[in-house]
Amino acid sequence: MISNTKIARTQRRDNLYRSDPLATLLVEKWHLSPLTAGLGSIAIAAILALLTAFVTNTLWSRPGQTGLLQDQVPWIAAIIINPFIIGYYLWSFKAISRLIQTLDESDVVDIDRAKIDRMSTLIYYRKGRNLWAMASAACFGLVVCITQPGLEKSWASSTPLANFSITIDTLVIVYAGTILVLNLIDNIRILHRLLKSKKLNVNPLHPDRCGGLQSLSNYSIKTAYLIAILGVWIGTIGVQYITQGNGKYYWYVWYVGFVVFLYIFLSGACFFGPLLTVHRGMEKAKKELLHKIARQFEADYEMICNNLGEEAEVLKKRTEKIRELKTFYTLTDEFPVWPFDVQIFRRYLLTVPTPLIVPLIGILQKLGEMLLKKWGINFG
Repeated sequence: MISNTKIARTQRRDNLYRSDPLATLLVEKWHLSPLTAGLGSIAIAAILALLTAFVTNTLWSRPGQTGLLQDQVPWIAAIIINPFIIGYYLWSFKAISRLIQTLDESDVVDIDRAKIDRMSTLIYYRKGRNLWAMASAACFGLVVCITQPGLEKSWASSTPLANFSITIDTLVIVYAGTILVLNLIDNIRILHRLLKSKKLNVNPLHPDRCGGLQSLSNYSIKTAYLIAILGVWIGTIGVQYITQGNGKYYWYVWYVGFVVFLYIFLSGACFFGPLLTVHRGMEKAKKELLHKIARQFEADYEMICNNLGEEAEVLKKRTEKIRELKTFYTLTDEFPVWPFDVQIFRRYLLTVPTPLIVPLIGILQKLGEMLLKKWGINFG
């Protein structure tokens, strides 16, 4: 029978969402899962946009005004970006407890569940997380509210109500996205505190080709995908301002450049951060085994040198042993020190540059238009 203490610990691990008021509302009041929350965000954003466009008579384009149904950006945000961010926002609160449970069941490391429960609670409930998210949402919301009226061929600039509608959506999504990033960073902190002094029982020939730590590599690639989704969102907004700006907001190009730099940094941190927690342990275990083999090789080699006058058969056996030790050393030196295989790393390398393609195309398009105008060519 499961003890009350164990049940209480499990509940604490699964209730980390209570550290955030929005997550508490979605989970406890509305009983939403990550999937249903993501799908619900599509419905809410679409209905809000359509209702706003209907009230302001901006469903279809008119001279000097772009209609909602002719603008792709609001629909990309509503159908693709919003559900992923909201869904993974809720997922991130439970991801760390599931990962730790999987690591505990893998027999690679012994985990003190009571210690990790206390640690997770202290990190997630620390002061300032929600303030950071609200400040980030306010900054992005202010930028969107101020700059959208200057966009050309954008539904957001058609009426003040459309601008207000998108600004409200931005506030919610940026808040959830900021908490999501903070959760991923906090999860790395928890893993580092948990595993930094642990001895790992890594199985180099494990079928998962990750030393028995495939769950950790899967978590890392998922977090890289999440950051890529955020990058796509930022890239989409960036290309809108770059290509549709009226020239007044060219400073936004520098802002997008900063965000791209931040995206690359976060992508690397979220992928390699969890892996670093066991990389050091895997590397240490490998070095210790190599040193042990080297010492045995040295001892046997010295014994042969000191007894060269022995019978040929005895000398042959000892020589064969040091040959086997050398082969064993070479085999051990090939053991992995990172808990991922080539396929997962290749997927990561393909993921990182993908969100950067959109803003790069936008910048090239804008530069092309400027050059054509300079040469007296105007296609508009």
